[in-house]
Amino acid sequence: MTTYLGLFFEVLFLLAGVYLYLFSRGLIKTKQGASFLNDNKTLLRFGSLALIAIMLINIGLHIRDILT
Repeated sequence: MTTYLGLFFEVLFLLAGVYLYLFSRGLIKTKQGASFLNDNKTLLRFGSLALIAIMLINIGLHIRDILT
């Protein structure tokens, strides 16, 4: 049970990374986020890409662990 719960949270973090990447690219618009995005666009983009990469590796390893 805890294995599947961990996988669920890894997928949630992956979705958060995708959301942050889309936000940093300007595809998701908010009124309050405009000034924050102008100041931190590059850092947010690299951070979200790193989060996506780490979560994809973790999910792959987690699924491999479940199947074996």
